[in-house]
Amino acid sequence: MKLKKRLRPIVMALLAVSGNVWAQQKTHASATLITGGPTGTWYMTGAAIAELVNKHYDGQPISVTPGKGAIANPLSVGAGKAEFGLSYAPYLKLAYEGNNEIFSKRGFANLRAIAAVVPDTVHIVMAENIDANVFAKLKDGATIRIGVGQKGSSNHFVIEKILEAYGYDYAGLRAAGSAVIEGAQQGLVDAYQNRQIDIYSNTVGINAGSVRHPVTARASRLFDMPDDLRDPLVNEWGYVKSTIPAGTYPGQDIAVNTLDLRTIVFTHAAMDEDIVYLMTKSLAENRDRLIAGSAGFTRWQPEDMPVGLPVEAHRGALKYYRERGWIE
Repeated sequence: MKLKKRLRPIVMALLAVSGNVWAQQKTHASATLITGGPTGTWYMTGAAIAELVNKHYDGQPISVTPGKGAIANPLSVGAGKAEFGLSYAPYLKLAYEGNNEIFSKRGFANLRAIAAVVPDTVHIVMAENIDANVFAKLKDGATIRIGVGQKGSSNHFVIEKILEAYGYDYAGLRAAGSAVIEGAQQGLVDAYQNRQIDIYSNTVGINAGSVRHPVTARASRLFDMPDDLRDPLVNEWGYVKSTIPAGTYPGQDIAVNTLDLRTIVFTHAAMDEDIVYLMTKSLAENRDRLIAGSAGFTRWQPEDMPVGLPVEAHRGALKYYRERGWIE
C-alpha cells in the first residue's frame, strides 16, 4: 500500500505532463502537396516541406503525391484536387489569369502563393562561332539552329519570350529559315554535342551536368542576357535577375547575366491560415534541413521567399512575412 501511495502522485504527474505535450500538438484535416515525378527534385522538396510542417501536428496531415509538373499542378489545386502544390512563377500566373496560350479556359482566381524557394538558372549555351548578338540580328536575316525543350517546359517558355522581344515566334523563326528543335533535354544535349544545333537552353541549377557536359564537349559560350530582355521577364513573369559567376563552367572567364526561375509553393485562398503560417515559418527557419533535401536550396535565402511572387500571397504567409519585417 505504501508503494502504491508513493507511485500514485508520480503517475498523475506523468499523465499531466503527457497531457500538456499533446495539448501543444495541433490537428488538421489531411491535405495533399502535389509535386513532380517521384525521382525528381520537386518530390524531394515536397517531402522536406511536409516533414517540417507535420512536426507541428498530431499525425501527418500533409502527404506528398507526384504530379505532372508546373502546368498541371496549378490546375489540380485550383480545381480542388490538391491543397498545396509546386510550380514555376510564369505558369502559376497564367493559371491564375486564364484565357491565354497555356490555359485557354477561365483562370483560377482562388490560387494563392506561399513562398518562392529553389532557384533554377536560365542557361543559354551557344557554340563559340555563333555571334553573341545573334538574337538581335534575326531581324537582319540571321538564322539559327536552336533546341528549345518540350512545349510547356520552362526552357520552351523563356526562349519564346526572348524571340517575342525581337518580333518573332517559333513559326516565324522557322519561316525565316531557322531550325527549331523541340524535345526532351537529354536529346537536345546530344544534338548540341553532335553539332545538329548551335544553341541549347536549359533552366537548371548552376553547375548542373546537363550544362557542364555540352560546354566541355564543344567550344561554347553562355549568352549574356541584356537588361532589355531580362526586365520584361522580371516584371511580367516573376523571374529574378541573377549572375553566373566567372569560372563556373570551362572557358567561362567572365560573369554572365541571366535570370533565375524560382519554384513557387502555393495553395488556394480557402486554405486554413494557421497551417499556411506554419508552412511559411517552417520553410524560413529550417534552411539547413531543406539543403539536405535538395542542393538547390544552397543558393536560396529565406528572406527571398516573398520576393517576386506572381500572384497574391495567402494571408497565412503574409502574417509571417510581416512578423519578420520582410514586407510592410
